[in-house]
Amino acid sequence: TTPQRCVPYSVDGKPVFDAARWPTLWGPYLDRQAAERAAIGIRPGLRFPDLAFTSPVGKPMRLSDLRGSVAVVHFWGSWCPPCRRELPELQQFSRQLGPKENVRLVLLQAREPIADSRRWAASQKLDLPLHDSAPQGENFTLAGGQPVHDRAIARAFPTTYVLDRHGIVVFAHTGPIHGWADTLPFLRDVAAKSGR
Repeated sequence: TTPQRCVPYSVDGKPVFDAARWPTLWGPYLDRQAAERAAIGIRPGLRFPDLAFTSPVGKPMRLSDLRGSVAVVHFWGSWCPPCRRELPELQQFSRQLGPKENVRLVLLQAREPIADSRRWAASQKLDLPLHDSAPQGENFTLAGGQPVHDRAIARAFPTTYVLDRHGIVVFAHTGPIHGWADTLPFLRDVAAKSGR
């Protein structure tokens, strides 16, 4: 499910859908001052919790380290059949993200050690940026060291959030996303227009 704005295609049988404006529907984006004042939460318009994790090369990170870039934060597990079915398409999508896109893909595993996640991905010949959320049972860890229950972040798996350049949620989706490539124009709009 995706709690996004609904846009009509037609009114009284006449098309009113503006395809050129479609990728702008995640906006308008908060300016810096409004983003700093935003409450913390997981719904669009809120500042996403500052989770702690480790990069694919072992560097300790927090989500706030990614400010200035658009972050696609994806929660998954190799034990989750819908997650496993989605990852090949997510890999194709990650290859479409060029270095000039200013979009970072952060895949965080839930309820399993990163070694299990990486072993499964390798067995499927998937080469994705698997970050280590270092889950403690059903908890993730905030940047300040506090635990947060994984269901407070992702009510089901997979769950995806897109964060603008200030760390504000602009898109939230529970369940697999079919058609990842269709999100590219939206991500480019967020990268170009947020963070001001």
